[in-house]
Amino acid sequence: MNRKVPPLKTITAFESVIRLGSVTKAANELFVTHGAISKQIAALEDWLGRPLFEPNRKQMRPLPDAVTWAQTLAQLLDTLDSSAAQMRGDQRARPLQVIAPSTLATRWLIPRSWHFSEQHKTIALQVRHTDTGENWQEIPFDVAIRTDRDLPAAMPSRKIFEEQLTMALSPRLAAQANLWRPADILKLRLLASQTRGGELDRWLAAAGLSGAGITITDFPHFYLALEAALAGGGALVCPRHTLADQFARGDLIEPWPQIRVAGPTFHVLWRDRAETPPEVQLFVDWLEKQSSPHFGLTNVPEEQVS
Repeated sequence: MNRKVPPLKTITAFESVIRLGSVTKAANELFVTHGAISKQIAALEDWLGRPLFEPNRKQMRPLPDAVTWAQTLAQLLDTLDSSAAQMRGDQRARPLQVIAPSTLATRWLIPRSWHFSEQHKTIALQVRHTDTGENWQEIPFDVAIRTDRDLPAAMPSRKIFEEQLTMALSPRLAAQANLWRPADILKLRLLASQTRGGELDRWLAAAGLSGAGITITDFPHFYLALEAALAGGGALVCPRHTLADQFARGDLIEPWPQIRVAGPTFHVLWRDRAETPPEVQLFVDWLEKQSSPHFGLTNVPEEQVS
């Protein structure tokens, strides 16, 4: 069979640039110079007879079909790496790339990820957080966690949990505020984020309160508003499940747990393939178990309990 494939060096350079989003980072990963990566990209474009990036090369923004091709190449390179490791008898861990929304990734998933790594030492878990506005489907991943508002029908998925929203604040601020009834929250600075519009209004409505005339400090992202709340800068409507560890440690308190409103539903999804890779299946199964409201930050896997 006469296979027509581009040189391996050009493929690895291109895939690294797309995955890392930077020529400099790709050069560091491959232990070559910035100029060497640029030359490999140019050689690959010459071989293909077409550009892979937009004309402004200072930005190095890939064209949409180039991103799709890079994802395919990443899977092929991973397969090549794994098969070569087996031929060498190498027991190196297989990479598993997971993407999740910023707050969920940093406050819920990453603090629990040691459970998975402890149980599956042959899988190298890599978690990347995404911000609202990013086209997450253009980011290389094996597993993604998304809400029901951002769920493509073409990918297999499972529901992991339904979020509830509650009013929360730091213990220090609560001690100063004399919160006897829900209306007392209006005496405090209320925090909100542009990425979660309407959540404050919904909680106020559930509490029988009106948001008219109150002062709100608005942040561009929820994780910024959360940091302000943790520092005692105001009260914030928070996702109760995602921030379960902050509530359990007492970093946040919930003055009125009986007043909660429905939040987004989170799903885990993965690329549609003829056969789900075993490491993906292991992670999905583990994630479902972790999503139980009874499995907290301080829990350990059952097999480690004597």
